[in-house]
Amino acid sequence: MKKYYTLIFILIMVVLSGCSSEKQGITEKTELTISAAASLTEALLELQDTFEKEHPEIQISYNFGGSGSLRKQIEQGAPIDLFLSASSIDYEKLVDRQRVVEGKEILTNNLVLISGNGGEDSSFDSFLAGEGIIAIGTPEAVPAGTYAQETLTKLGAWDLLEEQDRLAPTKDVSQVLSLVREGAVDVGIVYSSDVKNEDDVTILHEFDKNLHSPIKYFAAIIDNGEESETILKAKETYYQFISSESAKKVFEQYGFQIIVLDQPLVE
Repeated sequence: MKKYYTLIFILIMVVLSGCSSEKQGITEKTELTISAAASLTEALLELQDTFEKEHPEIQISYNFGGSGSLRKQIEQGAPIDLFLSASSIDYEKLVDRQRVVEGKEILTNNLVLISGNGGEDSSFDSFLAGEGIIAIGTPEAVPAGTYAQETLTKLGAWDLLEEQDRLAPTKDVSQVLSLVREGAVDVGIVYSSDVKNEDDVTILHEFDKNLHSPIKYFAAIIDNGEESETILKAKETYYQFISSESAKKVFEQYGFQIIVLDQPLVE
């Protein structure tokens, strides 16, 4: 009889252990930290809901900022799983340092001049003729600022604006938008996607793409040394999702253009 009760006890413990493991598997999530260009903020936050519904076992945490600053954080050892860069230079620097496991071009964009609603300037020429201030991302750290500097230089306006102290460098495109909205500056240069759903700013001019380097966004899986199979699988899952049809539709809604490549740049 004792053997019988012992056997029953063991079976109950096995069942309870299985239930506990099952519940633990449901509640435990794999966390991914993704560093992304500030210009991707709205689109990625919308996509986060879609991704986490499709993959409830994975939780996303975003770190937004200028691509140059984000790249430096990765180089200094920040525990970043994926990098979504608005700069080919910052992406390629990580490739050169062998920090990219897989990488590909995913999006492109346009550069525009904006003002707050009711601003005095009606065109780029009218702004140049006046004494107003223009906000741009800091060229050394913010890709949009680099493209803006290239554009203003080719238009023969950079030296003039610099000499007259009419340039307001910012940490990222989000700050450019804030300064323009608040009327702290007269105009700013951002991506067209940044103002896709903005009611408080006006596009005065879209710059010719020949005035600056190609604007390309890159997705990269970052190499952090030895990692569990669970983490590696989660990274790959998000990396594939970012180029999925559902992701493409959201990016297009926010004003980005999709880049279609047959092969990844790094594999």
